[in-house]
Amino acid sequence: MWTNLVLETERAIRLPDEKLQDPFRIIASKKFKQLYNTNHQNTTHKRQSHILKQILHKITNNNAMITRPDKGKTTVIIYTNDYNDKVHTFLSENNFHTVPKDPTTKDHKTIKKTLQQCDKIIDKKQIKYLIQKNPTPPTLNALLKLHKPGIPIRPVINNTNAPTHRASKRLNTILNNHLHLSSLYNTTSSNYLANELVKLHINPHHRLLTLDIKDLYVNIPIQESLKLTKDQLTRNNDKHTTHQIMTHQIISTLHFTFFRVAGILYMQLFT
Repeated sequence: MWTNLVLETERAIRLPDEKLQDPFRIIASKKFKQLYNTNHQNTTHKRQSHILKQILHKITNNNAMITRPDKGKTTVIIYTNDYNDKVHTFLSENNFHTVPKDPTTKDHKTIKKTLQQCDKIIDKKQIKYLIQKNPTPPTLNALLKLHKPGIPIRPVINNTNAPTHRASKRLNTILNNHLHLSSLYNTTSSNYLANELVKLHINPHHRLLTLDIKDLYVNIPIQESLKLTKDQLTRNNDKHTTHQIMTHQIISTLHFTFFRVAGILYMQLFT
């Protein structure tokens, strides 16, 4: 095809005056390159799409699925049954139980009522922007911990459309503004930590110790955390502000811990 096109183009170029032929050849050469690149890219795209369809077809036929790891940018292919088994193992080991009735509507009304009682910490004009429209239950996605034995999961709850999503984001801002934590056992940023580490005088006898908590977020003691938060708030704020943050905001958001997995609602029972 390309040979015939080049020959016909050259035959047409020789028809005008010789002074015009070279400029026409330059223009034709550029057009040929554009046509070749466009055709080559389309061919590559079609070939890649075909390969992707074959991969997805094979994954589906073998009852597998594509997911993500906890760390890194790897793509993970896992049998669907194995994925579901890991999720159910996590749920059973961390005291999650099924919820017979969807509490979304009830929780949505509670959040709305709670926000209206927080006039000390939230501007009434902003309340309507903190109420989620048409909320739906949060969903759980599992990231695989490929670096750990048995490849357990790290649960990630998508609360984007949950009743508490906007209120929780505002609560985070409120707590940051009203809590004044000592930096003795915590750090505000990685830069702050790096600057502090540079000041240390380390000798060959020193050892670096790191501790990791298994399934941290599902094992945080709620009542103890509330007590510590209240103590910190009381030291730096008036009693009305502390009361509204504790009684209304924190308690209302912390107790909405349900989510959906494969169409089934679960909630963690705290003992």
